[in-house]
Amino acid sequence: MPRVRDDEATRQRLSEAVFLTLADRGPTGLTLRAVAERAGCSTGLVLHTFRDKRELLLHARDVLHERTRVRSDALESDAADAATALRDVVFHALPSDSEKLAEARVWIGFLAAALSDPILAERHALHSRAFATRLVRLLEASGASDAVGARERASTLAAAVEGVSTLAAGDPERWPASRQRQALELVLEATTAVARPIA
Repeated sequence: MPRVRDDEATRQRLSEAVFLTLADRGPTGLTLRAVAERAGCSTGLVLHTFRDKRELLLHARDVLHERTRVRSDALESDAADAATALRDVVFHALPSDSEKLAEARVWIGFLAAALSDPILAERHALHSRAFATRLVRLLEASGASDAVGARERASTLAAAVEGVSTLAAGDPERWPASRQRQALELVLEATTAVARPIA
């Protein structure tokens, strides 16, 4: 049993090292050596878990997806209704604190690497679509839109979240949490407004 716990602890340490190295150094700085240094282990141990840089990148993106999925699931579960859940999910996707700023930097770093790698691009699209699908479901459940309109509104809302996150990750001083929220409030208000028939 101790051996199993040791192996799991090592995997967790390496996983965190991969994630934080990408957040801090970007895709060009995500190397086996850099991960080993952060994890306090040999490059051989890193190679035992990750064959190459692509696997490092894929792992970081999967960790990001799982973190945001678990957080969003919890927010939905705790929300009083679908409209509240929608607001909570989109606002908690913004890089409004140091942990979520690291997540935004991982997202941007992975996307940069994915531009020249179809396998990375496919994974990125898969996870990004999962977020949009959640928004569609919440928009429909909140009564803000029908099925067709919800897809368009969800795309707009997801684009706003990603845009604000990118701006905040690149210039956090100019884009503090209050400004991020203010910008998203405008988009959220527009995307959740219920269209009224013209009399």
